[in-house]
Amino acid sequence: MSASAAKQEWPPIPGDFEVKNPRSCVAICTLGRKIDVESDYAIIGTCKTENIGIERMIVNIVSNPCIRFFILAGPEVPGHRTGASVRCLYEKGVDKETRKILEADGAIPYVENLPLEVIERFRSQVELVDMIDVTESERIAQAASEVASRDPGPYPAEPLWVEFKAKHGRAVPKGMGSAVALLPEYSLSLDPFTSLVSKLNLYAIVTSHPTTIAVVVQTTETGTILIGKEL
Repeated sequence: MSASAAKQEWPPIPGDFEVKNPRSCVAICTLGRKIDVESDYAIIGTCKTENIGIERMIVNIVSNPCIRFFILAGPEVPGHRTGASVRCLYEKGVDKETRKILEADGAIPYVENLPLEVIERFRSQVELVDMIDVTESERIAQAASEVASRDPGPYPAEPLWVEFKAKHGRAVPKGMGSAVALLPEYSLSLDPFTSLVSKLNLYAIVTSHPTTIAVVVQTTETGTILIGKEL
């Protein structure tokens, strides 16, 4: 962690979010969907993965002591169960040895890249407002206004600036709930829940040897999916 906050710009980690009023006491996460909320808040954004996504979110919150309320709203992320994982992390914490979020049932609910001090700071700095699966912007805005009226003032400690770097190969995936390595030598992976092909640090190795892989596009009743096949 960096000791000098004066040289830092908030929020330190880029992502799928919007900053409005950094001095506001409210942060809003809308999980799997962007939702426009007409209210005062410090930051609003999505969080779709129950490991690195949660870690990046925590880093942006603990680096701003003004944030004292965390509204968790929006649609749950299928398979990942990101909202439920955040709630478990807030209520139960993580296993100190394995870094698994206690009682979380997502695909890969591991918070491995943050010091325990940062996790505990998140749990003590904010009050969680559980609105998982609430998508009506008016209801979220009302909740934001209500908690803002109870603003206790900034958290009585210096901001924590975390030098966030994802580590490789430590997470223990749950079956096929993790991403599938299409091209392990290039870290190219397929997320079975979103059907997105991207570079990921955490995945289940299907084969450790270079192979010829084809990505097949198939259209089903529920949408378009990508399937990796060895030729």
